[in-house]
Amino acid sequence: MISFEASKMAYRDIKNSIDTAKREGKEEGLAEGMEKGLAEGMKKGMEKGMNKRSLEIARKMLANGMDAATVMEITGLSESQLQQLKG
Repeated sequence: MISFEASKMAYRDIKNSIDTAKREGKEEGLAEGMEKGLAEGMKKGMEKGMNKRSLEIARKMLANGMDAATVMEITGLSESQLQQLKG
């Protein structure tokens, strides 16, 4: 039969192993989440910046008399986006 002290020692070892695994899992999950969040944020920021630039270019093209169809073809903007620029 296992003595009380040996049983207590085994319990502490198991608890320490579980606590360590939980901590490492949380740290790994947090690092992975931050990495994915950063990548997604960068992607959204780039898309937003590119769209803003397309709108600026379209505004200049329209101001210089280019027709809407050509502006949409070159910039990739939709007709509704061009209407917002005009309005």
